[in-house]
This record gives sequence, C-alpha cells and structure tokens, in this order.
Amino acid sequence: MKAVMVMIGTVAICCANVLCLEKIMKEAPNSSALVLIVNYILIIGETLLRSPSTLTSPSVPLSNYLIITLLNFSHSLLNNMALAYNVDMPTVLIIRSGSILANMAVSIVAFRRAYPISKYLSVTMVTVGIVMATLASAEEKKREESEEGYGRWLVGMGMLIYSLFASSVMGVFQERLFAKFGRDVKGEALFYCHFLGLPKFIFQWSALIASVGEFSASPPLEMVPGVPRLWALLVLNVALQNAGLKGVYWLLSEWSSLAVTMVTTVRKFISLLLSIYLFSNPFTPSHWIGSILVMVGSGLFALPEKKKEEKTE
Repeated sequence: MKAVMVMIGTVAICCANVLCLEKIMKEAPNSSALVLIVNYILIIGETLLRSPSTLTSPSVPLSNYLIITLLNFSHSLLNNMALAYNVDMPTVLIIRSGSILANMAVSIVAFRRAYPISKYLSVTMVTVGIVMATLASAEEKKREESEEGYGRWLVGMGMLIYSLFASSVMGVFQERLFAKFGRDVKGEALFYCHFLGLPKFIFQWSALIASVGEFSASPPLEMVPGVPRLWALLVLNVALQNAGLKGVYWLLSEWSSLAVTMVTTVRKFISLLLSIYLFSNPFTPSHWIGSILVMVGSGLFALPEKKKEEKTE
C-alpha cells in the first residue's frame, strides 16, 4: 500500500513540477540559467550536508567527471531554453520521450549492442510518433508564426534534439565510470557533475542578473504579500523536482525498473494532457496519434523479453 501511495504521489509531484516550469518559462522565457543554477545549488548543498567529505576526499580523479559535467550542463540548460524558442511543452514532452531511441542509437555505436526485433519495432513506433508530432508542430508554426518566429522554433527543436542525444552520451560515460570505479560513487558523481559545472554559469552571468531583476519585479502573491510570484514558483519548482527524484529513486528500490518505466510513461502522458488543457497549447489529431505512438512504444520497449524454455530430452 505504501508503494502505491508513493507512486501516486510521485506522479502528482512530477506533473506539478512540469506545469510549474512551464508557467515560469511562459512568464520569464529567458530564465533558464536561473532555474538551472538554483537546482545545481540545491543538489550541491544537500550532498555537502549529508556527506561533507565528498568535497575534500573524492574517490574518483576529477578529470573523469569533466566530459560528464559538460554534457550535463549543456543538456539541462538547452532543455529549458527550448521553451523560450517557441517550442511548447507538449512538444518538449514528446521529444523527451524519444530517449529510448537516442539510448539505443548511442549503445549500438558505443558498445556494439544488439537488440531483439521487438525492441527495434518499439523504437520504430516511437520514432514515427515523434516525426508525426514534430511535422504537425512545424505546420502549426508555419501558419501561426512569422518567418523569424518559425526560425526560432527550428533552433529550439535543434536544442531539444541535441539535449536528447547529449543525455544518452552522458549515460555512456557514466556507465563506463561506474564500471571502472563501482556504483558506490553515484552520489559523488552527482555532486561533482554539478559542482564542476558552476564556473560555466559565468558565461550566463548577464542572463542571470536580468532574471533576478525580472523575478524580483514580478507581482506579489495574493496569499503572501511581499513575496514575488516568480520567486515563489521557482522555489516550488525546485522543491517539487527534488521530491520527485527522491520518489523515483525510492520506487526503483522497491519495484522493478519495468514498473518504474511504466509509471514515468504514465506521468509524461498526464503532464501532456494537463499542459494542453491548462495552457491551451495547440494539439491536432496528428499530435494525438504521434503522442500515443510514443507512449505505447515506450511502454512496449520496457517489457522484458520472454526467455526461451530450455529443451528437455
């Protein structure tokens, strides 16, 4: 019963987090760096409070974290920035669901892995769904936006696609890191991937200063006078993201990865529906067909392969 309650809570929290981020990006489209650095600071601070020796006595040479840090920073930043380039949240959710396509492609290239036919069919379904939804969005943008606006949308889509594959490549480097140093360094790796990424915010300094001013000047909350609404939304976003991650990790410790994958797929679909309803995002029949193909394909990909029964003489 506890696991079911945690599952329901995790789905609700993750959906609320997505909607909260969308609200922030609609009101402050250029605040990606601020949202990201606050998340970085939370992860760094929480790790140091839990294990201060992580900073002074790393068990892995820091050079091993450099590529992962770069990929993590660029992936996270561009993922959020895409929302400022005329890409709506439903499209973002559909593209992100293509992670199994990117993971399979990177695994085949990096590890020469082979997959059963059923997995290729699932990924084909996901790919067709993503292409359908993307083409439908492209048609909408061509009709609604100017040539400049459509160009910004293409840039945003490029950011999402890069982010998708950067996340998969990062997974390869993490897998190699854990194979070399053991999985006990997971917490340390999470810390240094964020800590070593802090200097990169120097290049986003002007955007950070502008966002701080914009957030501080936002209208106050009705229930809490004097508290700017955007700062409240950012605190809520960070808290929800942290709680959602802990919920997912708890479920992974109690359930199979298949069950957690199915929960994640359901969460994405609910977030998609809520985003369409609450923010009036355009969604055509082609979007619906594409999103259903993506979700079903993701679910089928997670299904375990049936083991062949051993023949007995």
